[in-house]
Amino acid sequence: MSQSTNNRRIMKNAMYMYIRMFVMMILSLYTSRIILQTLGFENYGIYNIVGGIVVFFSFLNNGLSTATKRYITANIADNDIEKGRHTFNVCIQAHLLISIIIFVLAELLGPLFIKYYLNIPEGREIAAQAVYQVSVITAILSIIQSPFSAAIVAYERLNIYAYYSIIDVVLKLLIVYLIQVLPGDTLITYSLLLLAVCIFNFVFYRIYCYRNFPICKYKKIKDKDMLKEIFKFMSWNTLGQVTVVGSNQGVSVLINMFYNVTANAAMGISNTITNIVGQFTSNFMVAFNPQIIKSYNLKEYDYLRTLVLRSTKITSYLYIIFIIPIIFEINKVLTLWLGDYPPYSVEFCIFTLCCMYVDSISAPIYMVIYSQTNIKNYQIAISSVYSLCFFAGWIVLVCGGTPYSVMIVRLFVFVCLLCLRLFFLRKVFLQFNIKEWIVEIILKSSVIIFISTSCTLLFSKILECQILLHVCTISMFTVCINLLLMYKFGLNQSERQFLNRMVEEKIKLFRK
Repeated sequence: MSQSTNNRRIMKNAMYMYIRMFVMMILSLYTSRIILQTLGFENYGIYNIVGGIVVFFSFLNNGLSTATKRYITANIADNDIEKGRHTFNVCIQAHLLISIIIFVLAELLGPLFIKYYLNIPEGREIAAQAVYQVSVITAILSIIQSPFSAAIVAYERLNIYAYYSIIDVVLKLLIVYLIQVLPGDTLITYSLLLLAVCIFNFVFYRIYCYRNFPICKYKKIKDKDMLKEIFKFMSWNTLGQVTVVGSNQGVSVLINMFYNVTANAAMGISNTITNIVGQFTSNFMVAFNPQIIKSYNLKEYDYLRTLVLRSTKITSYLYIIFIIPIIFEINKVLTLWLGDYPPYSVEFCIFTLCCMYVDSISAPIYMVIYSQTNIKNYQIAISSVYSLCFFAGWIVLVCGGTPYSVMIVRLFVFVCLLCLRLFFLRKVFLQFNIKEWIVEIILKSSVIIFISTSCTLLFSKILECQILLHVCTISMFTVCINLLLMYKFGLNQSERQFLNRMVEEKIKLFRK
């Protein structure tokens, strides 16, 4: 398949994912506002901290999911259906085994941790334990579903992925209505309804994959060697996942121990915003990832270098477009979105967005590293540095730091991680030019950010109008400035020509 065809497929898939996220963003912002108002700060904080414990136990699945995507995508690149079917069924067995391990760990340790270590408000202990049990079941179903999600992405059927995601968020919109009319504890009802949506997702993915992908046909397999190879890849990737999940959820627990569930609610709100913005940029990476893995395994290194630079640049620019107006207008955005919001929400949102920006431009880099199987040294180094999010955050809180001070620590750690990933990328991809990456990504993005923020700051000071009009005007102004700067200074000549051809083709198609 030609590079031109691959580029068109990437852009087409990215378009599907972008439409998906636009719809999801509108619905998610509305549903999260009503859920916060219905549950209240206390219940919302309980759900975030208790659900976070289940996320911690899911670290094994996170490592295995990455291995599954890597092996399935590599087999599809080789165009060997029988080998792909063999790999898929081994991955199914691996996920079933991991789900049993996670279930046992979660049931043995989770309830005790909630009872003796978390700062749960008096009278809400039973609800917290009930929500935990429902969250465990939801996590197990998600684990078993992972190979099917990986197959859809590996086959680059992202239109189906987009349609399904829209259905998923519509169902969650229905939950917003149901938790207000159904009797009983709203927090428990909310968790049960989310479980029902998870069951729907589980059934949908299995039916679609069985009907459309030949590798997804069930086949009884006993292949200890391949299972061992997948678990070897998973084990080192799991080390990284343990550190990421453990540090992230550990920080949430630290905030709960040093402060209260209201501070957890503030962190939950910041996570909601960053997840929505992050999904916009990660959609492009979902479109690029299969091509990165395939081109690495096929040794198409020139094309791979272009993919890494282009995907990083797009991710960086998309993030800049979203985070600059949000940061400038964060007080007004939170007021319009939530009305009343917990203390420290503004600070959490600002620093979390900055962290996510640094992490987002790392995504194409570690995707190349994951395309090969020897990730032992990489994971040891990355995990060691990432753990500082928890340990350094703990020290800061002991010394009297504010809840959001842990996010300042995380931002520093993420910058260090980016430098470390570039070092490892150069080791596995000798043809990659780090100086070119720094010029194309860091320098160009820095110039755009500086000019854009300066213009936005000046414009916001002279603009006086009603709060909603102010947010919309500043956002439109910033987007226009950023798009102009990105086209003029951010893109090189070949990228501008490619973009111009794409626009011309769409205009001609529209005229017909």
